[in-house]
Amino acid sequence: MDPTDLRAELAEQLANSKAIDAETFNAVCFLLTRALDGLELKVPDAAPLVRRLLRVAGRVVIDTGMPDSSPETWPNTKQMALEWIDEALRALGYEARRGEVS
Repeated sequence: MDPTDLRAELAEQLANSKAIDAETFNAVCFLLTRALDGLELKVPDAAPLVRRLLRVAGRVVIDTGMPDSSPETWPNTKQMALEWIDEALRALGYEARRGEVS
């Protein structure tokens, strides 16, 4: 995707009725992270958490949804996703534990 016209290209792909691919999904996540800067969120801590979750979602889809993706990469991808989510929660003063967030 051409980064100079990312919004227009994504809008065209999303308007199409066919399913999007992993690269498009990742680009949408990237675009949404940038859109957070323009939102006036009532809770300032929400933006960094959402930004990280979108990065995680995009990365998981890229690692698992590309034509050359391999199921063998899933354990590493899952570990990375959990670490990034944990880092995002810790930055907000939370600790993630299996089955709960405290």
